[in-house]
Amino acid sequence: MNFNLAAYVLSRADGLSDKIALSIVGPTGSQDWTYNQLKDAVLSTAQGFLDAGLKAQDRILLRLGNTVEFPIAFLAAIAVDIIPIPLSAQLTEDELARMVDIVNANCVCLDPVLSFPKSLEINHILVDDLRKMQMKAPTDYSVGPPDRLCYIVFTSGTSGKPKAVLHAHRAIWARQMMIKGWYDLHSNDRLLHAGAFNWTYTLGTGLLDPWSQGATALIPDPNLPLEHLADLIRDYCATIFAAVPSVYRKCLSRDNFPALPRL
Repeated sequence: MNFNLAAYVLSRADGLSDKIALSIVGPTGSQDWTYNQLKDAVLSTAQGFLDAGLKAQDRILLRLGNTVEFPIAFLAAIAVDIIPIPLSAQLTEDELARMVDIVNANCVCLDPVLSFPKSLEINHILVDDLRKMQMKAPTDYSVGPPDRLCYIVFTSGTSGKPKAVLHAHRAIWARQMMIKGWYDLHSNDRLLHAGAFNWTYTLGTGLLDPWSQGATALIPDPNLPLEHLADLIRDYCATIFAAVPSVYRKCLSRDNFPALPRL
């Protein structure tokens, strides 16, 4: 059976074209993307990658912040069998150089506000370039065996050197058990995740799972203090909140904690 992870994740887009798929939310408003806009941006950016000379199984680093360009670039690469490698925005240049050597990347999608070793001679696609790619005519998904390589994510390195973990396209299938057994996610849910996009927890629970179910993903503005997350949960009617224990503790440490009847 032929399969593509990005096609699976966005399979609800045609039937939910005008529904909000993603909101980057903050105290002053939100940046909203419908399912139709998200799918078009992904497949147009995928064509942009091909036009830039990338081909199937090339490896592309994502050195981006928590902006909408991150998930678009991630799924765009996967859509045409390019291998995305998300990187933490907190990595030093020495750490980056070692990681690039491990994965043998061909290119990096780079936010200029983040550093990248000048000594590494690989092609750069800047955030502005990614935004221009969204204006291109969309391509179609590349399909193939579900066991083929899809994306690579580095471990944190807290117990030693970071390791590059390879994920196949079929990795998204295994999440169906978590969708049902962990949080009973449905299309009418609005899931807010407090985490960085380069982290598999955020990518899976915060973005890929909601979209595969036709739900809405809410991502906090990266500059928002953690104590204010409860206000976003209330103001944007989140029904599910996902975070690590330290974030929960920080949220609950505030005075006048708001009522969250929809959560």
